[in-house]
Amino acid sequence: MRRVLALVMTVVFLAAAMGAAVPDTLTLAPAVEGWADSYIAFLDSNYDIFAALWPDGMGGAAFMDLDLDGTPEMVLFDQGASVAMGAHIFDLIGGQVYCVSSALDSASGAFNGSYFSSVHVNAGFFEAFRLSRTEAGWCFWVDSSNGTMESTWDEIVRFDNGSGVLTPVSVCQRYLEFDMYSGLVVTENYSVGGVTTDNVGYDRASLVYQEGQDAGYEAKGVYRWDSDAYTASREGLLAMARDAAAVYVPITSAVTLASVAG
Repeated sequence: MRRVLALVMTVVFLAAAMGAAVPDTLTLAPAVEGWADSYIAFLDSNYDIFAALWPDGMGGAAFMDLDLDGTPEMVLFDQGASVAMGAHIFDLIGGQVYCVSSALDSASGAFNGSYFSSVHVNAGFFEAFRLSRTEAGWCFWVDSSNGTMESTWDEIVRFDNGSGVLTPVSVCQRYLEFDMYSGLVVTENYSVGGVTTDNVGYDRASLVYQEGQDAGYEAKGVYRWDSDAYTASREGLLAMARDAAAVYVPITSAVTLASVAG
């Protein structure tokens, strides 16, 4: 997605809290005209791929402007195999829809993989995607996590805009294994930016996310269980996407952003 004429939204902040490096004004472009139709047409024309990759259908759909360029990305949740659902993220780039991130590795080959990232996301709900003002600037973040009775995996992901393309960035990762009887940690691995570190390094890297000023924005979407119409079929997928587009909340409409000043 490319930026066009700027639409300025001013958000009130305590300036001293973050310093002067990050502006108090978030500037967004107008959304690309017909963005919802573009995503729905993509789903329709590529339904056979979706049916092959996810034969049980999708678990949810939402639209959110993760790269803050004014036009939302499409985020689809799969049905999930454990405590979280895998996210599959699509971006509208130059009038075409591309899969830029997927919890299913084979998606990179099934769709056009020109902008596909190795960083993927697992989450339990759409509101887990958090818009914050941090020392890294205005960004969406997510604490991507999953686990079993014997292990947990966490990765803090920041969403950037790389030359008009949504770019998920791995900030830090943590993997823990437990003894299922005692509950004690038996294995622990940490990394920051792909480089091995310890728990102290992980905690330090995660502070940018933990201490950011939450803008109070809540992404809206629909889940499989919201309607009997969201079946594992072409019609069900398109209905889910249309309804998700209908409840999309542009950041410029989110009046709760000012709550960060309180």
